[in-house]
Amino acid sequence: MTYKPAFWFPISILAVLAALSLWLQYAVKSPNGGAGDNGAHIADYIVDNLHAVQTNASGKPENTLSAGKLQHFMDDDSSLLDTPHFTTIDPKSGNVDVRSNTALVTSKGEKITFTGQVVLLRDSLDNQDPMRLTTDYLEVFPDQHLMRTNRPVAVSGAQVNFTAGGLVLNDQTRLLQLTRHVKARYAPIH
Repeated sequence: MTYKPAFWFPISILAVLAALSLWLQYAVKSPNGGAGDNGAHIADYIVDNLHAVQTNASGKPENTLSAGKLQHFMDDDSSLLDTPHFTTIDPKSGNVDVRSNTALVTSKGEKITFTGQVVLLRDSLDNQDPMRLTTDYLEVFPDQHLMRTNRPVAVSGAQVNFTAGGLVLNDQTRLLQLTRHVKARYAPIH
């Protein structure tokens, strides 16, 4: 039996299309193929003028987070914030307000790392004066009500000014622990 060229032409086209489909499927599914990102940390979406509120079980605000810009990264589910502003709201222990140049939020929001010119303001409450803290790095764990840094920090209040090599602050108990190279100046009340 002899086959005519008209029979082989459509079969050869189908074979080429099948081979191309297999190659395309391999290229899209391979770790380095398809997207062309080579594992790079690339934003999958961007939000301008973000404002988010976390509430407790009764619907009352516990934390607010705002930023001029949020970039979300799919590879590790983190978010990078420009000009972030984070506030813990607690009528019993007072509010704590944190601002910085940038911040990195982990995938589930369990940790926010503020970097750049970090400024923390703590409200006055009962007999405690307001407090201002400045550093270039601050880790905040919202669910644990914990803030810490292992970098130089300056703290100022109405009657006290001090510097330290690091600190840990519990924003509920208002307990402040200073670490390494602590220098303080206390002005007694007149």
